[in-house]
Amino acid sequence: MNRDEKDWVFVSDAHFTGQEQEGMGMFLQFLESQVEGLGRLVILGDLFEFLFGFNAPARPKDGSIPPSLFPFPEYLPVFEALQRLAHRGIQITYIEGNHDFHLYSFFQDWFKIEVDVYPSGREERLGGRPSFIAHGDLSNPVQWKYRFYRRFVKNPVTYRLIQWIGPRMTRAIAHRMSRESHQRYPATGSQGMPATFRSFAHQKFLEGFDIVILGHSHFPEKVEEEMEGRRCFYINAGDWVMHRSYLRFSPPDHFELHQFTGK
Repeated sequence: MNRDEKDWVFVSDAHFTGQEQEGMGMFLQFLESQVEGLGRLVILGDLFEFLFGFNAPARPKDGSIPPSLFPFPEYLPVFEALQRLAHRGIQITYIEGNHDFHLYSFFQDWFKIEVDVYPSGREERLGGRPSFIAHGDLSNPVQWKYRFYRRFVKNPVTYRLIQWIGPRMTRAIAHRMSRESHQRYPATGSQGMPATFRSFAHQKFLEGFDIVILGHSHFPEKVEEEMEGRRCFYINAGDWVMHRSYLRFSPPDHFELHQFTGK
């Protein structure tokens, strides 16, 4: 079976901090359980609560990464699991979310694996159908304050500043901002969000896409819409924080949401 015939798995919004041992352990178990028949793993952003592509320093000759050098030592089990998938020939795509920054060469520099990184949405063909894949944080066109903030934090000048400040201080600032964000916009009770995402998908259908796959909402759902004689689908992979949900695409045209229970 060649890669084009193998399944794709989409995951989103785990928001790992390294402190939630049960959730991270189940995620590692989940990755191992998906290896058979898997051609590509697509991470739809926010796998961690904060992730920035800090430059990799010189390492020992054996290529190992001492935890004292790595800016995210508590994340290492997840990165090492991704490294094992890549070594097994599974292609990994990482679409940056609103907690991911400057990852374009992060995986190559630190782990010597090729990961396709996209700062925003990506156009793809799934089963020969035009598809749009993104994290989903830009789904609401009226959130102009957030869009301004996103442009401010996701630009080369800010990235150079973060590199200069370094991991310790940057992570302290990022965690404080995350706490304030969660207090202001809790994942539970995000009223109206599903409708906003469906509206965004509808607009993408009008642009000619048949499939729209997003994360960010923490609300797994699959919605079918008839559009000018086309069967179009909006699918949100949900999240790992509460639902342990993921999306599996089996070529040529089967999309199904699942929940991982560890069984």
